[in-house]
This record gives sequence, structure tokens and C-alpha cells, in this order.
Amino acid sequence: MTIKKLGWMILIFVLGYSLFLLLRPVEIIDVHQDGRWSRVVVKHFPITRKGKIDWWEQNKANLKEKYDVPKIDSHGYFNVSFLDIGSGYRVDRMVDQDSYLLCFEDMKVDANCIEKNKVFEVVKGRNGGLQFR
Repeated sequence: MTIKKLGWMILIFVLGYSLFLLLRPVEIIDVHQDGRWSRVVVKHFPITRKGKIDWWEQNKANLKEKYDVPKIDSHGYFNVSFLDIGSGYRVDRMVDQDSYLLCFEDMKVDANCIEKNKVFEVVKGRNGGLQFR
């Protein structure tokens, strides 16, 4: 096999794998709510800002119907954070090294924490408009 053929094979593989990563559907693992705060634990969230906003626009009705997200408070405000599941739920060992974990009190199991890896946030606050962060 020539170097040129090997280079083309590697390029095709990299492009194919990149396309696969970009086109995977978002998987909602869990939803945790506390007042107007909703935290949605996901896998395969879009990478680009445009992709994230487009996904929100296309899925906000389904999120409301299926998970009651967002929870809107009496003033009309809400906060929805999307967090990457990473390596899964973990146990907080109550040591300094676990300070990067976010734990969910609504889960009654020991492994109720994930790494604080927020990939997107949708906020409606006092300014009245939606903010995408």
C-alpha cells in the first residue's frame, strides 16, 4: 500500500468518524428539578453554539411535555442547565478531590453525583428575553 493510499484512507476514516460524532442524537439521561432550576443530564449534546440553540428550539416542546422542563416560577423566570454525563454518576466521598462534583438530593442512592460539566444553559430572567450560555 502506498503512502498516498494510506493518507486517503486515514482522511476518509477521520471525516467519517467526525460526521458520526456530529450526527449522534442527543440522549437525555435524567432530569433533576428544584424550583425554577432544571438540570438535564445528557449524552452527545451538540458541540457548536448554533447546534445547541437549534437543538433547544427543536426539542423545547418535547422537554416540556415529557419532563415538564422548564419549570417557570411565579415571575415567569426559569433556568435550564444541560450537563454532560461524562463517566456517569459517582459517589461523593466527602473529600476535597470531589469538589468538582454536582450532587442531586432527589436521588436516594449513593452514586448521585456527576462532574460539573455544563454544556449549555437556557435562562429567562429579569430582562425578559432568553439567554443562551
